[in-house]
Amino acid sequence: MYTIRNLLFFITVSVMIYGCATIRKFPASSDLAETRLMDAELQTPQSMTIYRDSLLLVMNNLNTNPHHIRVFDIAGKKAVNNLFPAGSKKGGTMAFMSFGISDSLVWVFDVAKNGFITANIDSVLKSNGSLEYYSEYRIKPQVFYYDATLLNRNEALLSGNYDTDEKLSYVKFADTTQNKKLLSYLEDSAIGSSRFKKTSYESFMLLKPDKKKLLLACRYSDQFELLDLTTGAHKKMKGPIGFAPQLAPFEDNSGRPVAAPDNATMFGFLKGFATEKFIYLLFSGNEIKSPRRFYSNQVLVYNWEGQPVKQFNLKNDIVCFSVSSDDKTLYTLNPRTRVISFSELKW
Repeated sequence: MYTIRNLLFFITVSVMIYGCATIRKFPASSDLAETRLMDAELQTPQSMTIYRDSLLLVMNNLNTNPHHIRVFDIAGKKAVNNLFPAGSKKGGTMAFMSFGISDSLVWVFDVAKNGFITANIDSVLKSNGSLEYYSEYRIKPQVFYYDATLLNRNEALLSGNYDTDEKLSYVKFADTTQNKKLLSYLEDSAIGSSRFKKTSYESFMLLKPDKKKLLLACRYSDQFELLDLTTGAHKKMKGPIGFAPQLAPFEDNSGRPVAAPDNATMFGFLKGFATEKFIYLLFSGNEIKSPRRFYSNQVLVYNWEGQPVKQFNLKNDIVCFSVSSDDKTLYTLNPRTRVISFSELKW
């Protein structure tokens, strides 16, 4: 099902000056008015997603609460439940970077347990949220992946295995003989076999809701890649500036080479969201010494062919966002005020 047939490289032409770099101008740009929706009620809200255009799920970073995720009712403007109990017991969640919703399954990828923790979102919202409602799907052998996304109860995509050639892999929990490498580091001329380069180009994934296409967006570069999961067609695209990662070589606790930020490091894409029509990316472009390095007020919109569509500019910096399925409403989370707001998107 998942094979790679073509690797296509597209180089975009920049047309606008941005400091000492050039920035690609979007076909349209508009400023958004933000309307306060509700307080996130969390000390360090970090990520957010949306379910059926009615619920917002907000993850708390550096969690000290009994649960990792709080659920908010958009129409009622209030918190209605908590998900993913913290803990090491079966069904409990210890530490994770990735979370999302696949059909009716809400999931996190627990890096400590090296696997997915999942639950039927409708069932768990109606329950007391105890561990018995959660299932575990562990990945073997124990390998670090930078990002992961669940396709269904049987399949998942994993990216960023820096100790192998697996840039992107497909795994099937029930039958590991069907696991496949979808993208190779060696076939990427900018990376090759260098572990330093692999960590320099670390990327997060966005899955199209119909599960036919996938985006990989770089953290320390404004490069992104598009993969058609049906045909295997692959594109590598440059973002608004087109800068490469600027990091320093370093050794981790095991003596393995990794990339570490230095004074020249710039941040690329911070967060993203996918709808059937568009890809939304929160773009930084800030240096590591900037107090805004983890935040931005620029949301860039691309179609699923990688072509720029529109740039939305917010008054305030945000740390994450979600978009309604009809592409009409943007929900944002301000990291300083910890307030969830919404904006009407006009095309």
